[in-house]
Amino acid sequence: MTTDLASRIDVLTRQLTENIMGAALCAQEIVTIVREIRDGERRHDASGNGARLHEARPAHRPLVDESTLSVIWNGKTLHLGHTKSFWLLARLTRSANRYVTHLDLLQEIWDDEFTDTTVLRAGVRRLRVKLRDGGMGDLADAVIGHHGRYILNLSAPPHHTNVTAPSH
Repeated sequence: MTTDLASRIDVLTRQLTENIMGAALCAQEIVTIVREIRDGERRHDASGNGARLHEARPAHRPLVDESTLSVIWNGKTLHLGHTKSFWLLARLTRSANRYVTHLDLLQEIWDDEFTDTTVLRAGVRRLRVKLRDGGMGDLADAVIGHHGRYILNLSAPPHHTNVTAPSH
């Protein structure tokens, strides 16, 4: 087999894997939504008066749309294009709430043996800036680095950084 054919097979294998993972995430999200609907109906029936109980909604994942190279989060759509930022977010979303090592991200996103963690950190900063500029600051805050790993932490409650002091 020639190097060109092996390279093409590698690209197709990665694309197929990405599509399968995307379908699995969609299926998982559908199951979560159906459970929320069923739980809501049970609470509705149990209360007797139709009042809903106020509970924290489980964290949902951003929808990373490879056909438009966009992310959809809390009703907003942000086109990231065919950029490292898009593929970085896609990779972190696939492993939401689980750490991904710097090495894995460098191999999967940059695909360059000479790339170092400085490039990765700069890429994460660019992703956060793009998300904030697109009105997705809470999603940007969910991208967290910790000791050689990154996580898209969707299980933690959002923290608010815009705190105003009370006026006297």
